[in-house]
Amino acid sequence: KKGLYPVVIQAACAGCGTCSAECPNDTITMRHFTDLQILGQVDAILEEKPMEKVVAFACNWCSYAGGDTCGTSRLQYPASVRLIRTMCSGRVDEDFIWRAFEKGAPVVLVSGCHFSDCHYISAVTWTQQRVEKIWTQMEKLGLRPERLQLDWISAAEGQKFARVMRQMDELLKQIGPAEVEESRKIVAEFLREKREKKEKRLAKSAAGETVGAAAGPKEGG
Repeated sequence: KKGLYPVVIQAACAGCGTCSAECPNDTITMRHFTDLQILGQVDAILEEKPMEKVVAFACNWCSYAGGDTCGTSRLQYPASVRLIRTMCSGRVDEDFIWRAFEKGAPVVLVSGCHFSDCHYISAVTWTQQRVEKIWTQMEKLGLRPERLQLDWISAAEGQKFARVMRQMDELLKQIGPAEVEESRKIVAEFLREKREKKEKRLAKSAAGETVGAAAGPKEGG
């Protein structure tokens, strides 16, 4: 509403970061897991030899802890996997995923708690909806949706963690440089158009225009 701004009630905040990932204007951020911090990790991982790496976003409470269990159990997983810890899979903004593909990631994995184990009750439902949305967009853009994987791994599932990471490494080997380079161009153009639409939307908001006013009066209204 014009003249009013959202205010976060910190005492009511669960701390998952889902609201930050879902905010269409990126006006909500999360302490210690800001967009700039996470995007910086994506960029650093893919700065050199991106074709040899899997970018894996891991929930602090489950899948990332599953990696710890994997290690303490002396299980091995491929060195191609690069983990980025988030407090919840719900924090994984679609911009993080698109950035990874734009920077040349052959495979991206989003992992989190099982639905019955979610530390934030229902945040994983938002994760699944977001990933499914990206799968649909990838199909429309002519990109293989299987290059974006979604899996649920609990803190106790060290063996599953190792197995999933081996599967990601096998998928990595099936993707060639030509496909990755072509997808980088497609995603870069997609993100450029997305940024332009966002800038126009924010400009209208700053000018005090509403969606209804921009669309004009309804017939018979």
